[in-house]
Amino acid sequence: MRDFFEDLGKRLGETAETVTSKAGDAIEIQRIKGQIRGLARGNAVDLMELGRTIYDRYKEGGEVEESAKALCDAVRDREAAIEDYEKKIAKIRGTSECARCGRMVSKEMSYCPYCGEKVTVCDADAEEVQDDTDTDDQADSVKEKDGDTAETTAEKTEEAAE
Repeated sequence: MRDFFEDLGKRLGETAETVTSKAGDAIEIQRIKGQIRGLARGNAVDLMELGRTIYDRYKEGGEVEESAKALCDAVRDREAAIEDYEKKIAKIRGTSECARCGRMVSKEMSYCPYCGEKVTVCDADAEEVQDDTDTDDQADSVKEKDGDTAETTAEKTEEAAE
């Protein structure tokens, strides 16, 4: 009986050491994975900044690769659609755009609080309002261009891989 308890004690001690070792390994693995995630986030930030640099060059009329140009066109089209949607929101809220600084000003204000320009009051009925269908068509066009851009990029990637 004594041998049984001694053997049991040894096995429990060995198991405890194994569990402690495995737990330490798991903690070390998670610590390393955290470092990997941090580096990956840094890469993502740098790649976004690189993309922003290329897009800024495109907007200034600089030379951009053909594959990047297609992506820049898609971004430009989405920015135009976003601007249209923001104008619709402004009309719903009852604001107008300052002619001098371009910021949104409440229609109750006589002067722009940002630049001091006198705000001209426009009759909402006299303004030309773009139909929702036009904006939806523009959004569909952007989606279509995104799909074409993705296909073109995939084809060029396959060609480069070959």
